[in-house]
Amino acid sequence: MMMTREEARVAVHAELRSRQLTKPLGSADLLVFCKEMNRRLEFRTPGEALSEIKAWTEKWEALWLR
Repeated sequence: MMMTREEARVAVHAELRSRQLTKPLGSADLLVFCKEMNRRLEFRTPGEALSEIKAWTEKWEALWLR
């Protein structure tokens, strides 16, 4: 099933919540997480998926972990 950007963002945030993080991901872990989510999600426009996932993750971490 193809996802809209908003649906993908919500899925990324849900996955972050489910991991019960207590601190922001390190750079290596962030890259692994972004690649994992990119494989799991089907974007309508896959070209910028990794950068969008990274931005959503960093915004979520800034809001909830700092």
